[in-house]
Amino acid sequence: MGERLWLGLAGLFGFLGALRGAYALGSRAKGAGRLADFFLMASWASQTLFLYFRGRKIGHCPITNLLETIAFLAWALLLIYLIVGSAYRLSVLGFCTAPVVSLLDFAALIAPIDRANPMPQLGWALEVHGTVLLLAYGALGIGAVAGLLYLFEDQTLKSRRVAGWFYTFPALGDLLLVQRRLLNLGFALLTVGLLAGALLSARGSWDWVKLFWSLGVWLLYLLLVCARRLFRWSQRRVAQGMIWGFLFVMMTFWLINRWSRAHQFRI
Repeated sequence: MGERLWLGLAGLFGFLGALRGAYALGSRAKGAGRLADFFLMASWASQTLFLYFRGRKIGHCPITNLLETIAFLAWALLLIYLIVGSAYRLSVLGFCTAPVVSLLDFAALIAPIDRANPMPQLGWALEVHGTVLLLAYGALGIGAVAGLLYLFEDQTLKSRRVAGWFYTFPALGDLLLVQRRLLNLGFALLTVGLLAGALLSARGSWDWVKLFWSLGVWLLYLLLVCARRLFRWSQRRVAQGMIWGFLFVMMTFWLINRWSRAHQFRI
């Protein structure tokens, strides 16, 4: 129960960050978003402590059941935001990320069974496979949020119905840059994670369900990476692809891991 307290605090801080972010957007007061960023940093610190204590308790990287995997994904989302948000001053991106992270933390807490699964002794490749893939999904998730903001801003400008709070949003050019860099980063991490998974599969039998799903996800993001240069896709279409691609991953990830012989999460 001890380490779960930190996860509960992470969800609470994320919720407070979402509320403060909504207030900051409505008030448009200078510096109003700083407290929201503080809550998000506190949420990430609490998630880090949860993962640290859980890792010490089970003796390896905490990605062995549904609770741990959801918590790690929430941690990865916030980590990517804290890096990107501070570099590009995109506080609005954090305001949109906060409720997602809070929901993930609370969803992890109510997972019906919290029992760590034994991790096979397959060396560093197994740790790299799991952690890097979740970091990749974190980068692609924040990229999808940036894509959603881009579509919203673009539609608002085209409609010419610009309210005062709209001017607190980042410039379209900044969102474009963030989308592209997060897409490239997420794709690179996805490639590394899948290569590590291939090394693991080479030591035993191939899991064809997981293999075809992973290959499909990789090809989807390869298409998005190359779409602008090879197929002349508009940025709007790429943003839509990032959103739908991430939703597809999140909706199918858990089912694939239930059916996969190589990923048996107890839920």
